[in-house]
This record gives sequence, structure tokens and C-alpha cells, in this order.
Amino acid sequence: MDQITKGVTQMKKVLAAIGKALAYFAVYLLASNVATFIISAIYGYFKGREYGAAGYSYEESQALYQNDVVAMTGIFLMAGALLTLLTYFIIEKVKKSSLAKEADIKKVSGKQLGLTVVGALGGMFFMNFMLSILPIPAELMGGLSSGMSKLTSYPFWQAILANALLVPIMEEVVFRGYIFNRLEKGMPTIVAALISSVAFGIVHGGIVWGTWAFFLGIIICVVRIKSGSIVPGIIFHIIMNTFAMIVSYFPVLDKLSTAGVYILTAVGGILVAVYVAGILMDKKALTADSEKTEVVVTSSKS
Repeated sequence: MDQITKGVTQMKKVLAAIGKALAYFAVYLLASNVATFIISAIYGYFKGREYGAAGYSYEESQALYQNDVVAMTGIFLMAGALLTLLTYFIIEKVKKSSLAKEADIKKVSGKQLGLTVVGALGGMFFMNFMLSILPIPAELMGGLSSGMSKLTSYPFWQAILANALLVPIMEEVVFRGYIFNRLEKGMPTIVAALISSVAFGIVHGGIVWGTWAFFLGIIICVVRIKSGSIVPGIIFHIIMNTFAMIVSYFPVLDKLSTAGVYILTAVGGILVAVYVAGILMDKKALTADSEKTEVVVTSSKS
């Protein structure tokens, strides 16, 4: 009977954790889409008046709008990221808590920050060049190329502010902050890391891009678990995305020889391994479990 009761209690705990994670995931999706809808509606209204004044037909206006709105993609992304963070901030204010506390935005050691920079520099080459080395079917790579080409369809300054700064911060708060934290309260840490990384991969769309995002999520989760903070993940994510934006807009690496690609991939892999190993072996870093133990001990003393 006790085993059944424990099983039911554990199941309730798991379902509660999944429910809370899904709720915050829904907030993220809703805020992103609401921001896009509002801005596109306002932009469409003024563009519609402009097209009408110029004498364009409805069909011509629609075609022009589809072309013009692409240049606003970065604005949509920035608005979605800001509205998501603002919504989370308001939710925590209502709960009389704080976004920083709930998402584990905490200070980390200088050593961890240094290792993060090293790991991100390695990840830039390893994770990006591996895509060109692996025997991935052309049709799957075509989907990735199509997605990457969209990045260059709007101004570079938008890409830097949106894709390289605001979106990485928002995604780390959502996936490694809220979603991972909620899942971990009801299931083993490794399972929480896998589920949050799968969700992270899904929102990036496409098999190749989604798989790439999944492995990136796993790496960041490992560091987040060990450090007890999402700050290293934010830095790692920002550096990775900045590199992707630069090489997308300015293809300076296209002329690299095959040997050069292999060398940079190998060096990148080594740097990522050093990064993860360094974080794991850092005795000063708090794991989620040790942090929980510390809270329990402190509470018992008081």
C-alpha cells in the first residue's frame, strides 16, 4: 500500500512539473506570436495606405507587402523576445517573486566565464562545420540552407540585436531557466535536460536545424546543471549566434579548404570538450542537487 501511495505521489509530482513547464512554454509561444501579430498589423495598416495612395491593386499590394515584411523579421523577433521576458517578469511580480530567482540568473566564477568563452569559440567551429562534414542528405541540408538564407533577408543590425542578443537571452530564460527548472522538480535531472532540449530543438524547426539545436541545448544544460546558473549558457549562446550571423552576412569562411574545415572542426571539438570537462571538474561550482541540500540544511538550522 505504501508503495502504491508513493507511486501516486511521485506521479502527481511529475504531472505537476510537466504542467508548469508546459504553462511557461505556452506563455513563450503566445507572447512571441502576439508581438508578431501586433507589429505586422500596424505595419500592414500603414503600408496598405501607402500602396493605396500609390494606386496599386489589392493583389499588387499583397505581393509588395510580402516582400516588405521580410525586412521586418528582425523587428518581430526582438519584439517577441522582449514581450516574452516582460510577461515572465510581470508573472513573477504578481507571484511576489523575481525572474532572476525563478530562472536561476546568478553570478558565476571568473573561471566559469573564461571556460564558457573557450567553449563557445570551439562550438562556433565544431557545431557549424560538422554539418558540412557529416553525410547529411541534400534535401535535409536544403531546408537548413533555406532557413539560414532567411537570416540575411533583413538588415544586419536587426540580426545582431535579435538573433545574437535578445533571442539567446530569452531562450535561455525560457528553456534552461523556467522549463528545465520546472521539469527537474518532478523527475531526474537528466530526463529534464533531455525534454527541455527536445523542446528547444522542436521550436527551431526542421530535422537538421532541430537536431543541431538539441545538441546545443544538451551542452548548455550540462553547464547549467553544474554551475546552478543560466548565465554561462547565455554567454555561450550569444557567442555562437553572433558567429552564425557574421558568417551568414559576410561569408568569410567560404574559401576555406577541406583540410582547413577538418582542422577547425577538430580544434573546436577539443575546445568544447575542455569547456565541459572544466565546468564538471570545477569544485566551486554548485550543482542543482548541492544547492538544494544547502537550502534544506539552512532551513533546518533556522
